[in-house]
Amino acid sequence: MNKIDKLVLLWNRTREGDEKAFAELHQILYPGLFSYAEKMVKSEDIADDLLQDLFIKFWQNKIRIGEISNVRSYFYRSVRTTVVNHIKSSQLKSSKLLLMPEPEMEFSTEEFIISSEQDSRLHGVMVSALNELPPKQREIIHMRFYQDLEYPQIAEITGIKYQSVINHVYRAIQVLRQTTELAEVYLV
Repeated sequence: MNKIDKLVLLWNRTREGDEKAFAELHQILYPGLFSYAEKMVKSEDIADDLLQDLFIKFWQNKIRIGEISNVRSYFYRSVRTTVVNHIKSSQLKSSKLLLMPEPEMEFSTEEFIISSEQDSRLHGVMVSALNELPPKQREIIHMRFYQDLEYPQIAEITGIKYQSVINHVYRAIQVLRQTTELAEVYLV
């Protein structure tokens, strides 16, 4: 069996939900895709993040994507589109930042030291508050705000209902908000 047929076979098994086939497909294609993406974005970390997100999308949309006759070409095209979109988005953000007027402010050394101390204490309070959350809320908060996953993705990953995910996030944010409001009163 040649390499092209093997990739098609692995993709077809992936579409049927075979995680091992998807892992093998990832293992075969990832090094080349990574090199390609890294050359375009000139950052290993960004290339890795973009590829991980793309592979997650491939897995989540495997049925909707359907049959692919040239798997390698499809994956490379997808990487190219993802990287181009990332670059456009980054350039748009940069241009918006350049267009923003620069505020004329001066900070004294004392203000900076006081602000740093308050930020450090508030950060400690937030870490403690996050660690106090129930394990499920902590996991969902991590997925939502640290992994930047959307609510449907979290629901799928955790196996809980979409509305329950939203409720967990809402309750956790309420607790964190109350904790930080109290902390700000005491830190001033």
